[in-house]
Amino acid sequence: MRATDGPGAERGMTLIEIIIALSILAVVVLGMGQFAFNFSRTERQSEARTIAVFLADQRLSEIRSSPNYSGIDSIYGVAEPTIAGFTGYARTTAIVHFGGPSPLTNDYKTITVTVTAPTLASPVKKTIVVAVP
Repeated sequence: MRATDGPGAERGMTLIEIIIALSILAVVVLGMGQFAFNFSRTERQSEARTIAVFLADQRLSEIRSSPNYSGIDSIYGVAEPTIAGFTGYARTTAIVHFGGPSPLTNDYKTITVTVTAPTLASPVKKTIVVAVP
């Protein structure tokens, strides 16, 4: 018989040890839950930003491939409050013309596409410069 096997020997964990272990476990589980929540929110924001960049690039590609330089303003210079297939996203295209018809003046347009969505922290803006061909 060992000295720890007697009637006054400790067996198992005390109530204090169990409370401390449960407290530590609770802190760890809550921390993991907070991490999972933050990770999920960041993932949604990242996905929304990726879609917004795609929509801005799509519009800029359409403008770059347009053969009608003089008609870019009337065709693409509009606000789209809704975009088919992308609920909640809005796109605005701002076109500013610089220069003029004089042969010594540079003739170009600065085009800025802005995409907004409720899940975006800030709007996505992309700008290009298109010159007369």
